[in-house]
Amino acid sequence: MIRGDEPVPDPVLLDWERPLHEHGLTVPAAPPTRVDHELEDGDELPFGGGARVVHSPGHTPGSIGIHLPRHEVLFTGDCVAAVDRVILGVMNIDPAQAVASFGRLAALAPSTACFGHGDPLTTDAAALLRAAAERAQEESGPDRPGGAAPVSPPARPLAD
Repeated sequence: MIRGDEPVPDPVLLDWERPLHEHGLTVPAAPPTRVDHELEDGDELPFGGGARVVHSPGHTPGSIGIHLPRHEVLFTGDCVAAVDRVILGVMNIDPAQAVASFGRLAALAPSTACFGHGDPLTTDAAALLRAAAERAQEESGPDRPGGAAPVSPPARPLAD
């Protein structure tokens, strides 16, 4: 998708995500991007004392997180958001896969978690991620579109 050789699939939207998605459609599409190096799950990157790639599909098929085990830091990408509270990221192409990826990222038990949207967690990050991932798992199911967790909107808007 990032190369522009595949169309971006439509996300499975919860009712409260629809206005955000519609607003996003007013932004011009990003041009295709040249990929210098493809990353695979488990790849080690030469920074942060050995950053590890964590495949975390769901938001998009190729989504990744970056884990710095030596420093106990996790970058979740768009799989997880922290806007007012920790939640499953929004506008996921495959919500059930996103919930599973959330659990995989939470299992890394970082001391610090950084998100694609929201402020970093520097206190109780592992416990807050674990609790939020468990909540997303409990709330997901076959009666939801694509197994989507019925995550309620954050108390404050994600975008103005």
